[in-house]
Amino acid sequence: MGQPNIKEIESSLKEWQFLQQLPEDVAGFKLRQGSGIEGQILNIASYVNEANHCQLDLTYTGETFDYVPVKKVGLHIFRDDRFFCRDRDKFAALMLAHLPEIIADIDRNQKHGMSYETQVQNFSTWEAWKNLPEKIGGFERFITPDNPLTYINGSIIFLDYTDFSNGNQLFFLYNTFRDELFAEIKKNYLPLTTEIFNAQNLNDLDKLLTEKLVSTLSELEN
Repeated sequence: MGQPNIKEIESSLKEWQFLQQLPEDVAGFKLRQGSGIEGQILNIASYVNEANHCQLDLTYTGETFDYVPVKKVGLHIFRDDRFFCRDRDKFAALMLAHLPEIIADIDRNQKHGMSYETQVQNFSTWEAWKNLPEKIGGFERFITPDNPLTYINGSIIFLDYTDFSNGNQLFFLYNTFRDELFAEIKKNYLPLTTEIFNAQNLNDLDKLLTEKLVSTLSELEN
């Protein structure tokens, strides 16, 4: 027997008791009913904190036939692969058990410390970032090293400047697997690569930030 298609999954949602069991609010994240099918993704339900630009989507993907929680923090969108599940009832049980934990991961009102693997770069003693402007043009400092975001493929986002109105972003990552400091860019929501902030250590990054942060954001804005 093959997998049901995504439209069949959508039509079965009205009978799924799980949707009635979801709490209306989790730590300030408000429940929203699903927004339907877009491409191969069915949005089943969402928890949204608009003030903090954070959201958790509960989805089904027709590409792999999985139920998947998708985290959105600012302009960062990534799947939580701990909870991929093809069995609908198992997914429901996992979400009901772990919703507070998953939302805590993306809640910018909660403090998230650096992991043990980052100690090699001495983030705990890095103070220079506190002298960086909180706003530069249309950009605001959204993520900082005292409240980093655990991301994908062993990376941690520790600094982020975002222009939410225009979908522009410059963010800085540390990859724990490769011991690398680097940056990535979004322009009008589209991801771009850059090597201008590649650094061996935080001292080197300090110099690059002093020399190039303002000019890079200015170029992004224009």
